[in-house]
Amino acid sequence: MEIDAEKSEPKYRQLKQIILRYFEQEHYQADQQIPTEIEFAERFQVSRGTVRQTLTELVNEGVIYKKHGVGSFFAGKQAREARARSGLIGAITPAMFRYIFPHVLRGINDVIYQKGYNLVISDLGDGFDDEYPHLERMLTHGIDGLIFEPNSSGRTKRFQDTRTFALLKSLTIPVVFMGWTFENAGVSCVSLDDMEGGFRATTHLIENGHRRIACLYMSDHEPALLRYQGYRKALEIHNIPVDSRLEKSRPTATWTHANSAYTLTQDLLALGEERPTAIFFFNDRAAIQGYAAIREAGLRIPDDVSVIGFDDSDFAAQIDVPLTSVIHPKYQLGKWAAEMLLEQLDAPCRCTPRQMILHPSIAVRDSVKTLRERISSEI
Repeated sequence: MEIDAEKSEPKYRQLKQIILRYFEQEHYQADQQIPTEIEFAERFQVSRGTVRQTLTELVNEGVIYKKHGVGSFFAGKQAREARARSGLIGAITPAMFRYIFPHVLRGINDVIYQKGYNLVISDLGDGFDDEYPHLERMLTHGIDGLIFEPNSSGRTKRFQDTRTFALLKSLTIPVVFMGWTFENAGVSCVSLDDMEGGFRATTHLIENGHRRIACLYMSDHEPALLRYQGYRKALEIHNIPVDSRLEKSRPTATWTHANSAYTLTQDLLALGEERPTAIFFFNDRAAIQGYAAIREAGLRIPDDVSVIGFDDSDFAAQIDVPLTSVIHPKYQLGKWAAEMLLEQLDAPCRCTPRQMILHPSIAVRDSVKTLRERISSEI
């Protein structure tokens, strides 16, 4: 039993068939401990990474199971049959318990609970953690399907080129990506059109007479970059020259720990008479920091500076000057991701990918001033 390097079939899948035959030939019994990754790697002359990918898929299919700190064990026929009735759906996403994400989680849970499933969750924190260990751990629960939102911050290469994506593509259970879109990747996903959201936010300011419009965003955050691109597109369509002084960004690590939206807003206001009349913040949390900087400078919202945010968070309508914000369909995003996953679970063929792109609208409140007089004077 050897790996054939000339075959087009990936090594981990060849190894999977070899290990299954090995279990049969060695007459493994239920709950019998199997060799370690190192032992398998030495026995079949493959890398530990190949072995790990193979064992993860066998865990996912219920062939084996892991005990933390002890090892891996053969599940046996009865356990595999029980695996088919596990009734567990996994969800992995950054910052699951903060900001808008509890609404997304509720949308997922409401749908799957009605269908008799329970939710297993893994929180990636603020988006700096490597997703791979979270995914490996999730698969040990024997989940029937997975909703996955990749980290969107601080990424040094395309997500499609990561080991996490390779593992997700290899799974035999349905996987639905949330918050991302992929071109020609053959995966299912549900996502907001962030570029359109940025375009609509900036267009709303332009339609209200603003021409000096600033944009604050994270420079290595996927949705933020798309929203910034939408901002640029709106300026271009309306023939508004780009002023680099009005575009402010920082990488995620700096942004998160340095109140960057606050200090960057201060930089904008320091432009004096050339300061922006309106600021587009890539999310509502940044907009709230901007509120503080504007007020500290002795200026008023929206009389002196108009503000628009993104996500329509819970606090957007509750602050003293209610914030105009691009609406993120939080609950619906989770709901539709769960419905798509369940459709794939119920379908005779689970391999047909679907993509659902959600078009945002704007919750208009009190933070944007209309500059009609300025428009008429320019004309």
